Amino acid sequence: MTRTPLHRSPLAAAAAACVLTLALALPAVAAKRGDDELPDSTTFAGAGHEVLPAVDHPFGPGESLRFSVQYGPIKAGTAWLEVPEIVNWDGHPSWRLVARAESNGFFDKVYKVRNRIESIWDMQGRFSWRYLEDRHEGHYTANDTLYFEPDSGRVRYRDGKTYDVPPGVQDALSAFYYTRFQALPLGGSITFDYHASRKSSPLEVKVLGRQTVKTPAGTFDCVAIEPILKAGGVFKNKGRLVIWLTDDERRMPVLMKSKVLIGSISVVLQEARPGT
Repeated sequence: MTRTPLHRSPLAAAAAACVLTLALALPAVAAKRGDDELPDSTTFAGAGHEVLPAVDHPFGPGESLRFSVQYGPIKAGTAWLEVPEIVNWDGHPSWRLVARAESNGFFDKVYKVRNRIESIWDMQGRFSWRYLEDRHEGHYTANDTLYFEPDSGRVRYRDGKTYDVPPGVQDALSAFYYTRFQALPLGGSITFDYHASRKSSPLEVKVLGRQTVKTPAGTFDCVAIEPILKAGGVFKNKGRLVIWLTDDERRMPVLMKSKVLIGSISVVLQEARPGT
């Protein structure tokens, strides 16, 4: 099976999509329902009064976003969201999506994190072809590859076991990019199917409203979203996670916050390189 890069193909303008949350920010730190440090819908402007339209081209090949992972005031590590290229997956132009996270020198001594996940995501159909996960968190490691078979409505794991999946299902990374394309009703929500940890379930993304966010990469007018996670895998339903996307054609993530057992974790944009 040949998969060759399609460098700067004009098909890149054709669309891919999505949302979820780069909880690669030290994901194994035990989270709880601690709503006191995360905003609710009353914090935001515009809730319930508007639908932000869907966008056609929120990103292109070459997009690279670098984040600082902060545990309270302490910088715990660095995370990246990247779209390195377009590849040919059995004749289907597809995005290669990559998310990486690593703890820094201080946290390495306590709880070393080296995580990488990749998704091959169909540009025209906006569904997953392959999902790869390589996680190293302290003494825990996980490495698996999932192959999605849309014609048969199944996903096949590395051990050969297969599971039924809904049409157009998203994986744990493509879900984030899928949301970037969608119309977002302020004060409402969108729902789509998501597969992780050998099970599929609906993923609801609440659209909380507008807010201005200041980061080292700049000050941005944003719309805040909150995924309600029902599946396992990289994104676990153990606490709240709020993500701020730019309120423009890019829908670029600039800030993510999650409550954990003691304190909170913030993932803050440090540098953004747009794609072509």
